[in-house]
Amino acid sequence: MSSGGAGSSATGAPANDFFGWDLLYKTIEKNVAKKSDVLVALVHFLLVKQYKMQCVGIGEDKTISPEDVGSELLPDGWNERGIRYALRYLHNGRLYLLIGHNTEDFTTFNLLDVKDNKVTNITLSPQEWVKQLKGPLNTLMPEASLILNRYRKEFIDPVFTGNTREVTTQTSVNQDSRSSNFRDPLTIGGPMRPMASFPMEPRPFGFPDVGRGDLDPLGRGGPGNLFPMPSRPSFNSGLNPRFDPVGPNGHIVRADPNPDHLAPPNFGFDYYM
Repeated sequence: MSSGGAGSSATGAPANDFFGWDLLYKTIEKNVAKKSDVLVALVHFLLVKQYKMQCVGIGEDKTISPEDVGSELLPDGWNERGIRYALRYLHNGRLYLLIGHNTEDFTTFNLLDVKDNKVTNITLSPQEWVKQLKGPLNTLMPEASLILNRYRKEFIDPVFTGNTREVTTQTSVNQDSRSSNFRDPLTIGGPMRPMASFPMEPRPFGFPDVGRGDLDPLGRGGPGNLFPMPSRPSFNSGLNPRFDPVGPNGHIVRADPNPDHLAPPNFGFDYYM
């Protein structure tokens, strides 16, 4: 086999992404019989190298036994089931099944997390992506980096528990930081002060601070009438609203006769009638 070493990675992909591919492919090259085999070898390489899984054999058994010994190599008979592939992988005691099925023009893969029954799938065209069965990676799959990215984002990350936890935590932290600095673009004026610091500054729309007490269920914020009443009537400014001074315990401070009653005879003109 012609080995390209680190330079055998596809154009545009970091060499580290495919480091070790040449060694893996050399162990299976004599058994590769069809282009879909190359796609299976690539997803196996990704699961073992980046996701630290170990292959424990072929089949669809969903139980783990002490005889299951993990390996970074593809097991014997991995591509001898005709149009179907079935491989088992372990990661931290968790079992995953990789199932592949060939149709006339496409290969569909499923990855199953046996414990949570989470499953993903991806469909690829072997004729489109795989150009040769022998040779270095850039000869086999000139756009291998694109396939590798699709395997990660569409196929493995959504079901792989190790990555799911990390992505979820990072997303929640980012959302919290955004929400703490978020300001509604539809908000007019400056931020309102808490309820205990009425009146609001700046006053919305320039309106006077009138009627605030009617809006505050705790009775804060000044008078609750349409316009504030003066502390005592001013007889020099013309007519004034009637004002009944009230003392402690609700007693009327004004001496009799109470202006709310009818005026006594010859009492004269009273503004408070």
